[in-house]
Amino acid sequence: MASIQKLPSGKWRAQVRSKGVYKAATFDRKTDATHWATDIERAIACGSSAGTISAPADMTLTAVIDAYLKQVQVGRTARFNLDRISNRIGDIPIRTLSAIHLTKFVDGRIAEGAGGVTVASDLSNLSAVLKWARAAKNIDVNTELAKEARRGLTARKIDTRSHERTRIPTQDELDRILVHIEGNSRQVIPAATIMRFGMASAMRLGEICRIRIEDINWNEKAVIIRQRKDPRRKLRNDQSVPLVGDSFEIARTAAQGRSEGRLFPYDARSVGAVFTRATRKLEIEDLHFHDLRHLAITELFRAGLPMELVAVVSGHKDWKHLKRYTQLDASDVHNALSRLE
Repeated sequence: MASIQKLPSGKWRAQVRSKGVYKAATFDRKTDATHWATDIERAIACGSSAGTISAPADMTLTAVIDAYLKQVQVGRTARFNLDRISNRIGDIPIRTLSAIHLTKFVDGRIAEGAGGVTVASDLSNLSAVLKWARAAKNIDVNTELAKEARRGLTARKIDTRSHERTRIPTQDELDRILVHIEGNSRQVIPAATIMRFGMASAMRLGEICRIRIEDINWNEKAVIIRQRKDPRRKLRNDQSVPLVGDSFEIARTAAQGRSEGRLFPYDARSVGAVFTRATRKLEIEDLHFHDLRHLAITELFRAGLPMELVAVVSGHKDWKHLKRYTQLDASDVHNALSRLE
């Protein structure tokens, strides 16, 4: 029910209460206030959200995602996830986006081998876009679509909880993968070299492929990793990291004859694909390139490096997160005691 009142200032205040929705606005003229209230009541009666506008017929999901990424600062993972969503279902008009479209997207991701945690992350990022479209752009869109799709994962008994990995490669597995990759004469990407660098440096694959030669301090044997991942800092997080083990010599060889540009100028996804194909060909189960980071961190502890120094290499801020990447066992305790004796 609309209520139009004249304020002491001489302006007119319009209020609408209907079906649990409350909206209010102030106008200079009573006519404007009356027209506004009528439009709001009509919108509620038609099932639209009061105060929002119906999206143009040619406004696609991709257009909304692009606008969101231009105006909202997000991390690399969220941007990558949204780009993937845009490529898969981005041509759908935002006004007709439905649960059917999201179910199709989810089914496609699962068929590709994506786990529940990964798909849930995709949907969470999409949910943020839909909420932004309504709150910032007043677009009439169902903000619950992505949430409902995520709940659907649970109903289908797809686990969306993050589990700590304990998998690290054996030396035999590493040797077999390296021999396989280096034995492929058609392989253009030096994936074996990048793999060895990851095994030594404890860096993520994305970090390795972003290293710029001008960010390497050859005298201090260190490199600045730009925008390093940090759960508590989604935006800028540059860190100076020591190039430990063989990583320094590998970097020097890779940079030979160059003074600028990326140390390894290759797409991280392409490098990861080479690694994945090798493990499948060799029938090595459940091994990811990221597990090399687990291995490198574990080796640093096995070498006797204290936790605070390992954290300088890995970039972790506390033991809780660093512990997830440490795969020590009883034999490591006995070996450490033997060294002390």
